[in-house]
Amino acid sequence: MYTLKPVTERVRKIREKYRTTQPEICTSRYRIVTEFYMQHPEITGILKRALNFKNICEKIAIRIDEGEVIVGAQSSKFRACALYPENSIEWLLDELKSGFISTRDIDPYIVSAEDKEYILSTGDFWLKECMSAKMNPYIPEGYFKHMHNNVIMLNEKGWAQAPVGHFCADYNAAIRKGFAAIKAEAEAKIAEIEAKGIFGDTIEQYNFYRAIVIVCDGMMILTKRYAKLAEALAAKEKNPARKKELEAMADTLNWVMEKPCRTFHDALQTIFMYQTCMCLDANMHGISFGRIDQYLGDFYEADLKAGRITPEYAQELMDLFFLKVAEMNKPWGYGPTMANPGYTSGQLMTLGGVKPDGTDATNDVTFMMLQASGRLLLHDPPLALRIHKNTPPELWEAAIETTKLAGGVPTFENDEIIIPALMKRGMSLEDARNYVLIGCVEPGGCGNEWPACGGIGVDTYFNLANCLMLAINDGYNTMAGRYGEPPRKERCGLPTGYLYEMESFDEVLEAFKQQTEFFVKWFASNINAFEYVARDVLPQPVISATMQGCMEKGKDVMYGGAKYNSTGIAGVAIGNVADSLYAIKHLVFDKKICTARELYDALMHNWEGYEELHSYIKNEMPRYGNGISEVDQYAKWAADVFANAVTSCTGPRGRFSAGLYPVTINVVFGKMTNATPDGRFAGEPLADGISPVQQMDKNGPTAILVSTSQIDQGKFSNGTLLNMKFHPNALKGEDGVSKLANLIQTYFSMGGMEVQINVVSGETLRDAQKNPDKYRDLVVRVAGFSAYFVELHVDGQNDLIRRTELAL
Repeated sequence: MYTLKPVTERVRKIREKYRTTQPEICTSRYRIVTEFYMQHPEITGILKRALNFKNICEKIAIRIDEGEVIVGAQSSKFRACALYPENSIEWLLDELKSGFISTRDIDPYIVSAEDKEYILSTGDFWLKECMSAKMNPYIPEGYFKHMHNNVIMLNEKGWAQAPVGHFCADYNAAIRKGFAAIKAEAEAKIAEIEAKGIFGDTIEQYNFYRAIVIVCDGMMILTKRYAKLAEALAAKEKNPARKKELEAMADTLNWVMEKPCRTFHDALQTIFMYQTCMCLDANMHGISFGRIDQYLGDFYEADLKAGRITPEYAQELMDLFFLKVAEMNKPWGYGPTMANPGYTSGQLMTLGGVKPDGTDATNDVTFMMLQASGRLLLHDPPLALRIHKNTPPELWEAAIETTKLAGGVPTFENDEIIIPALMKRGMSLEDARNYVLIGCVEPGGCGNEWPACGGIGVDTYFNLANCLMLAINDGYNTMAGRYGEPPRKERCGLPTGYLYEMESFDEVLEAFKQQTEFFVKWFASNINAFEYVARDVLPQPVISATMQGCMEKGKDVMYGGAKYNSTGIAGVAIGNVADSLYAIKHLVFDKKICTARELYDALMHNWEGYEELHSYIKNEMPRYGNGISEVDQYAKWAADVFANAVTSCTGPRGRFSAGLYPVTINVVFGKMTNATPDGRFAGEPLADGISPVQQMDKNGPTAILVSTSQIDQGKFSNGTLLNMKFHPNALKGEDGVSKLANLIQTYFSMGGMEVQINVVSGETLRDAQKNPDKYRDLVVRVAGFSAYFVELHVDGQNDLIRRTELAL
């Protein structure tokens, strides 16, 4: 029987501090970057970013908090966040002027009067200098004509608020080579180019390698600063045990990042210090750690064998590492925060799966990570467990017991579907077997791919439901936008006609297909334009220093230097589209229950005056998610249309990849989408991921799996997401664990890619809304991330409550 070990007193205290500390804004990084950019307008491109980073490493405020053993921080205060004016500034200035950033109903931040004054005093500089401003001249012609479509989140305020990110760096290079060796490699490349002469495009390579030398120096400087701080604290420490610990930390910090790691502690510290450096360098969301258990397994075994570590201390180190990760967060404007609430930063960790040779990869660290997650109950880091046909029974048990406690952590990912999908995307078998999960549920390369799963600088979510509404409304959008902008009178989509003009269901399908294909290409064009500008303004040398392919090519990741390249777009509301298409066919063309004009008018009037028709749709019509093939076929069809449109597009670095997952954008998009033919009212949340419409799945969990498996999930190498919610009584005891394991295995054998489980009753969630203080530590799986239920916006809470409560 899987059991959880008690946490140490030190871990308990730090966790309590984490849960009781209100996040703040820290301007330490902001001030350093502002000063550098103001003083050095003459420097541009990758050298500017490299020198800016080194300057941060030399000047940023550092700290080692009480009880810490793993160190590194992006801010001068515990659980505070850094600011990134290079990306965008308008949202921050607006929210500071109004005070909204500290009073908003989701993810508020404390801001001191001094910091507020400084930011506002330098705001005009950044309004001209930030990425968002530099992007404006490059917005493609026709952008504004098709804006406010509510298919995509982009509008005048949309550029560059979302950060660069969603990748997995090569932590193994940092752990096993060290940055002194990487620096030496770059210096050798510089010498080689100088000896031959700087001709042609070698100037780009030359400056790339110069930038790598600079950032390697920066990372080693920062780490040595922490070493000196640890030495100074050790010299003052009166407690002999803590003094010895600080001295050991100083030894580790004097060694790591420069040289190959020697021990488990070295490796853990290196992983977090490299993560810290990437976060200090640029506005990153979804920097995913990759296969932590594979990085650390042999270090732990060697330490254990040599007597350098005990299992108990190794677990404490892992717990402290998780707490450091949880402390990191990124501030966004209110709009993006609504889609990614709960102070989440998407620092996903992958465990389990197979090794590059195809054998099972489970080791002691795999279980150590599950112990940390199950005992600490943190919103970050999330875990993704890779499942394959030989996953050990004891890992199944540990993972399911953890997911019952930790709010859907880990998620379950199917190696048998994902590995072939990534090979179709261009990966070798060995690299595909070594894949990681990124951000939410996005498969990607481990230290060898720049996948931009969530896009770069823009929210790459695609509202399929509004494609359908545009398709049956001649390309006109009738709903307000993301920021409450009134609907435009001008047509924003294609003139595909009105529902009441369509003489056959095939015309409806063709109209949806045309709108989807048009907006996918329109969206990809905008993303490509953004990348074209961003690669010059915000190159990423700190990441490129380890990313496989970059050193060989002499190219930054933003220029396509990684071994593999792709860009992700994620579709939302496949359940609503399937039900809506079936409703149109069933009501108008097959059963003649109403005319096309009557259905159209019902939608335009938000079902007012059409209550009888609405009742029939909600209560009597077959639905996706119930194992009914005549409805499920439209989920498959619409998914294929979307996937084919996305994968036909190419970007500056490579091909686009399609996904079906929402974070909580289904709630935001819902507010921007009119009433839909499936009986949904205007403004209500859309379905999440590939899940059925909320409360429309009536035939139990197996029927859901039958329906969702009709979608060819192998086409979605950018990930799919299936949410399921079970009552705790359904999974009690060993029998409950085995039933759930069998259910997941069945789904995976049917072609399912991913599933995540909430084990919580609706009664508990409703009580948590009323009595939040009683449920401070209630973690739930929202969509592609976990959060404390009481920290979610009420709309997000209600969306979780509305999910069907399943039994086995």
